[in-house]
Amino acid sequence: MAALSQTAASVVPGSGTVRKETVVAGGTITAGMPVYKDLTDSNKYKAARANAAATAVVAGIALTGSSNGQPLVIQTAGNINLGATLAVGESYYLSDAVAGQIIPVADLGVGDYPTPLGVATSTSILALDIDIPGVAKA
Repeated sequence: MAALSQTAASVVPGSGTVRKETVVAGGTITAGMPVYKDLTDSNKYKAARANAAATAVVAGIALTGSSNGQPLVIQTAGNINLGATLAVGESYYLSDAVAGQIIPVADLGVGDYPTPLGVATSTSILALDIDIPGVAKA
């Protein structure tokens, strides 16, 4: 498999209860990207990547696009339409290969910091339930 091919304009909160917050971007962010809070850069939010412990601490999924220093709306829990075709029942994780990408669980490699994002409940909706184990895959 490969990283999800997302359409940023189609990334929206799903139905039901969702949690959102507005933060400050620390770079160019596209809707649909998992983001983390960079504690070394004024707590700005940047594209997350599972290749290091610090960048694998996903805070949420971007609902809007943004640039460095600008407001960014992220979703931290609840159903989300990722603007991609999902496999029902599949678990999706943060990618280690490219910052801000989402991959199916089968694509995780040794040395990655697995960060579960949620499970697909339909071909378009992810039940967002971020977990931060903080350990590298052996």
